[in-house]
Amino acid sequence: MKKAYLAALAIVPTIAFADAVADNYPVAENVRGHENTEWSISYAYHLTDAKKSLPRVLLVGDSICQGYQGKVAAKLDGKANVTYWASSYCVTSPGYLRLLAFYLDEAEYDVVHFNNGLHSCETPIADYAKAYRVALRLIKKKQPKAKIVWASSTPLNATDSRAGKVAALNAAARRAAESVEDVAENDLYALANPLDRKAYWVDTHHYTDAGYELLASQVVEKVVAACAK
Repeated sequence: MKKAYLAALAIVPTIAFADAVADNYPVAENVRGHENTEWSISYAYHLTDAKKSLPRVLLVGDSICQGYQGKVAAKLDGKANVTYWASSYCVTSPGYLRLLAFYLDEAEYDVVHFNNGLHSCETPIADYAKAYRVALRLIKKKQPKAKIVWASSTPLNATDSRAGKVAALNAAARRAAESVEDVAENDLYALANPLDRKAYWVDTHHYTDAGYELLASQVVEKVVAACAK
């Protein structure tokens, strides 16, 4: 009985924290709605071994981040440790800020490289912009010593309305980033948009190995520059 009581007490701070995040960073409704399959995946490398004294970088994004994170970790091996969290959730999703807060509390980061957007093509721009600003402020609050790098969403291999919506979402995210003090930019959209769609894309959203190599190289460049500051 005593063990069960102590276990219950241990849960209380977690619940209180989650409630506090919801109260301080509310999203009134799920304006985007759910995708048919929602997903979330994270890895934190070198948490306890000899490399733990190096700077730590948190990469936040979607399946594009999932595609380049391994290359980023390899390029930064011996220079910085990498944690990444990739998911399908839009910044307006009701649980997004709770999930983001969880990963922000996992370690002390020197750089947070942040992206959200490709899963937001059904999200109203005004709601997206508001939630994006709140997410950046949450990063600032939870990781006050970290350098924040905002990354634009990559372009699509498509010519329909979704392609224009990604550009509009990037514009809204850029305005949100500019409203938060000391946020750097990594314009992955500008890097990828001139590339040959047949040579560098494998479907509407995702890249060949060569494409991810280019993205990873620019991510590393921006992360190293942020670490230097």
